[in-house]
Amino acid sequence: MKDNVINKIVISTGPILSLTLIGILVLSALLYYRAVKIQRFLEPVLAITEPRIKFNQEINNLLIKEFGTTAKGITFRRGSIFVDQSLLFAIPHNKEGANPLILNKLSRVFLSALSNPDISGHISLILISINLPLTTDPDLNKELRFEVQKMTAYLLNSLYAAEPVLEKQYGKYFAGTAISVGAPVKELNLIEFRMIPSEMLHINVLQKLEQYSY
Repeated sequence: MKDNVINKIVISTGPILSLTLIGILVLSALLYYRAVKIQRFLEPVLAITEPRIKFNQEINNLLIKEFGTTAKGITFRRGSIFVDQSLLFAIPHNKEGANPLILNKLSRVFLSALSNPDISGHISLILISINLPLTTDPDLNKELRFEVQKMTAYLLNSLYAAEPVLEKQYGKYFAGTAISVGAPVKELNLIEFRMIPSEMLHINVLQKLEQYSY
């Protein structure tokens, strides 16, 4: 009698175990399918971002080499080096008396970047820009724009003076401008050294994407 009860229990649990195993197999297949889809999505995304990430890391390493990891008032983001005006000028918007120490370090960063073919090939232009808050007076805006343009030209000439090779061999990479802003912005007192990417950076992205075209 007892043996019959045990046999019935074993027989009745058989289908349950089978269904459980089938469920595990189906779930594993679904998880594998989703993992493959996620991988197919992530790989092209990584291919797009990898050249830019590598370029940013190389520039960041050059900055750390010159300024260390705890430099205040100097940041690197979105492909641009931002420097607080107070580090370069004792008086904001004063084009005289630029800080030679900061300029020397910046000039060495740009020289190291442009003399490295792996980095310079990805740079089309280094644009020195200073924000210009617009007023309601058009004549005053023209005067302010002229003054800010002179500041960017002064900074560029100061970089050239710190590292003459920049002007002799890499002058075509540099330009300066005033960026007109209508509303107050947080970065009003920041001088931006924007590294505009070259076509080569876009070509590298397309080359990496070719392997995922199907």
